[in-house]
Amino acid sequence: MSAAFIRKFSLLLAVLPIAFASAQGIPSGGLPLVDVADVATLGSFYSNTIGGQVVATRTIVPVSGQPFAQAARIDVQAPNGDFWTSAISAQSNRPVADGDVVLLHLFLRAIASQDETGSVSCYVFAEGPAPEYVKSTAQTITAGPEWIEYFIPFTIVGNHAAGSLGVKLGLGLGTRPQTFEIGGVRALWYGTARTLAEMPRTSFRYEGREADAPWRAEAAARIERHRKADYRIRVVNTAGIPVEGATVRATLRRHAFEFGTALDAARIVDQSTADNRTYREKFLELFNAGTFGNDLKWPPWEGNWGPAFNRNQTLAALAWLTDEARVPIRGHVLVWPSDRNLPNSIKALLPSADASIPQRVRDHITDIVDATSPWVHDWDVLNEPYDNFDLMSLFGQSIMADWFIHARSRHPTARLFINDYGILSGSGLNVTKQDAYAATIRRIRDDGGPLGGIGFQGHFDTSPTSIPRVWSILERYAQEFTDAWLRVTEFDVDTDDEQLQADYIRDFLTIAFSHPRMIGIQTWGFWEGAHWRPRAAILRADWSEKPGALAHRELVHGAWKTDETRHTAIDGRVAGRGFHGEYDIVVTHGASSATLPLALGAEGAALEVVLDVPLDTAPRITRQPFGATVAPGQAASISLETSGSPTPFVQWYKNDAPFASGTDTLEFPAASAADDAVYRAVATNAAGSVSSRPVRLGVLTPAERIHKLVNISTRGNAAGGDEIMIAGFVVGGTGTKDVLVRGVGPQLGAFGVPGTLTDPAIRVFRAGEGASFAADDDWSPVLAPVFDTVGAFPLDDDTKSAALRLDLAPGGYTVHLASTDGARGRGIVEVYDVAAAAPLELVNISTRGLVGAGDDVLIGGFVVSGETPRRVLVRGIGPELATFGVGGVLEDPHLVLYEVLPDGSNRRIAWNEDWFLGDSPAEVVAVTDQVGAFPLRDFSRDAVLLLWLEPGVYSVHLAGADTREGIGMIEMYSIP
Repeated sequence: MSAAFIRKFSLLLAVLPIAFASAQGIPSGGLPLVDVADVATLGSFYSNTIGGQVVATRTIVPVSGQPFAQAARIDVQAPNGDFWTSAISAQSNRPVADGDVVLLHLFLRAIASQDETGSVSCYVFAEGPAPEYVKSTAQTITAGPEWIEYFIPFTIVGNHAAGSLGVKLGLGLGTRPQTFEIGGVRALWYGTARTLAEMPRTSFRYEGREADAPWRAEAAARIERHRKADYRIRVVNTAGIPVEGATVRATLRRHAFEFGTALDAARIVDQSTADNRTYREKFLELFNAGTFGNDLKWPPWEGNWGPAFNRNQTLAALAWLTDEARVPIRGHVLVWPSDRNLPNSIKALLPSADASIPQRVRDHITDIVDATSPWVHDWDVLNEPYDNFDLMSLFGQSIMADWFIHARSRHPTARLFINDYGILSGSGLNVTKQDAYAATIRRIRDDGGPLGGIGFQGHFDTSPTSIPRVWSILERYAQEFTDAWLRVTEFDVDTDDEQLQADYIRDFLTIAFSHPRMIGIQTWGFWEGAHWRPRAAILRADWSEKPGALAHRELVHGAWKTDETRHTAIDGRVAGRGFHGEYDIVVTHGASSATLPLALGAEGAALEVVLDVPLDTAPRITRQPFGATVAPGQAASISLETSGSPTPFVQWYKNDAPFASGTDTLEFPAASAADDAVYRAVATNAAGSVSSRPVRLGVLTPAERIHKLVNISTRGNAAGGDEIMIAGFVVGGTGTKDVLVRGVGPQLGAFGVPGTLTDPAIRVFRAGEGASFAADDDWSPVLAPVFDTVGAFPLDDDTKSAALRLDLAPGGYTVHLASTDGARGRGIVEVYDVAAAAPLELVNISTRGLVGAGDDVLIGGFVVSGETPRRVLVRGIGPELATFGVGGVLEDPHLVLYEVLPDGSNRRIAWNEDWFLGDSPAEVVAVTDQVGAFPLRDFSRDAVLLLWLEPGVYSVHLAGADTREGIGMIEMYSIP
């Protein structure tokens, strides 16, 4: 049977049944509110001159590909931050009343920008006459290099006569020159004929915002691989005996990754106001790292910004943050090398290119780094060199490396960063600046500067950069500078579209966190009352949370915060996987408990916890041995684990004769025929002795081996509809096989099984076929002798169970067990070989059904025939079923393998919860492919066992953690 066929069949069993928003339009019924057809090109233009400089100019330019033929190109040359210093306006042509609905419709695109976002801004407003200038709407709109269509609905505030309401475009806002084009600006009045809710509203749809965007799965996989690690905990009592059934809770206390924010030192230090106290509380609640937005810049450090900023206050804030709150702090910024951002003491020397300036810069680095080194763990050494280069122009490009070299001499352990804007923002299209940034980094390093980190400002607005583009930019620098850390140093989303802000926070945090070289994301402020761009805050002025705060919280303190509970197995061990960081490990067993810290890094972590739990000191086998079948000359080993106090002495027996002692492992470097035997171990201490299960080491060539899976039985819940139970198997070999198939319900009650199916029915399907080829509801009495032949228990007076005798050709089959009356109950599917001389060769067994806990576990049974051990792959699938469209899957399957002993009792011999936490995950991957099973995603919580089984009867129990239920599947594969 080919692996390709088995994979296809396994997938079949698994899946058996149990962009962008549409373009907005302008509502009908609107009447022009102004007489000009386009406010931008035909409205009155007010240029203005301030300090001898023209604020803005307007040029009419042709436009193609848009619903308007001309646009106004606005060149803002000298903005002063006041939007009204230059404007375009048109007056209303009709009286309007309070509450009337108006829709503004316009188009905007960037031509050139020096803003951190790389985009342009225009202030759109409608206001009444002087002196009140009551505004009915007022907002900043932004755009990147592509045209953005804006729909801006609003209601009139107040009553205005014709000609007294102005529709205006403010051009003087901001502090940096910009050039943009704006056109198709019109205002439509609806009066009370339409409501505001009926109006279209622009919400920018960046690429990657879609719920099913492909980047999401890729990012999730990277986060799982690079942001998490395995932890392994062993719980013992004071005598060193493993504690079974201990509850182990692992809770992430502090992320290793820095989710930080910009802070005001004054608000940290001064706790005399309610707002400042709340400010500090919210910071600690939402973030785990910080920096100062302004306090560590050179001018305020030197006292240029007045008494609100001073070094004593800054140092006090640093001390509280790191010493008391234990929050890591990074420094921003040592050198911002332009006239407008240097302190007065340096500005005065720039016109003459005073030769003392380089040393004064070094002196400043010495001063501030030495003063803050007990608390600051990394620094933005150089800020925004693309637009801030006065010092480099005067003293040469190599001076940049000198700043890094000097910073390293003062703080040997700090990570030293360069920082700039417009690399990620502005739609990520400023390739010229991106190239220049990379060239600057290379230049500093070539000149000997110990630049270890690359900082990316992330100031976004209503047209944020697509998520795939953000990833490609980060990856470009990661590939070009393979030993540099990456950090988002200044992140915010400046928009009044709160859902857009929340979605972009969610997506940007996710894509950045998923990059393995990223070490932190610094939000540039969080409260509207203390934010450089209040709309970008995630907490409103009254401290209520915007959707953006919820998005941040759901990731940082939800999806990315490990808090899981597990239970130790018989060997006292438990394993899990969590996000890197500092943990509290709380272990309890009865009245005993212990809490220990655990530091989980990329390499993983291990911990032994001692509880004061009285346990039997007699020897126990905590891990049973397993045999194997190997070729002559092949290496092999047999091992076990024991516990007890004092430590048990282990004596091995070979064919019941003493063989070796004092070791837990038998090694056979090159097995021979003389080694082919049955081995067992006896563990002994003063409190008694215990024997392990006997296992065989078979030393045979492949042609000499006889071992097969020869039976299947599955017990679980079934009902009607999607809650049928499905048993699948693959018949190997050649020729047809005489097979008995049963679906039993009522008779199980005689064996103590509660809540059985009252009227089960079975249908049998060939793999790939949608219709059954055989079915039965009530079994025929003529099959009673066959039950006895194969060793199946009799059905006695149970006339409602189902049975079929079939001749089956090699291939894949499924048996559906359902309730004819629709009631849920427990049932069993059995498949037997009828011809004793021709064992039914089952190379794959699968069972799918509803799984719970207690009596609702899914139980698969099978028989290994022959004389020597057979290697098998046993899988308990839950989460992976969801990838095939199965709903309500078992989220956390637990798999336990039992050996059925001659007296009918069960012996637990193996168990697994998460396949990747097993002993050999790489081998599991290889064997999975070898047998043709569908692959499991890396780190999925599906369970797998890979082991050698002696000839005998086995049962596999699949249960859900914490009594949760869901659809699960048991699979057993015979490995060639």
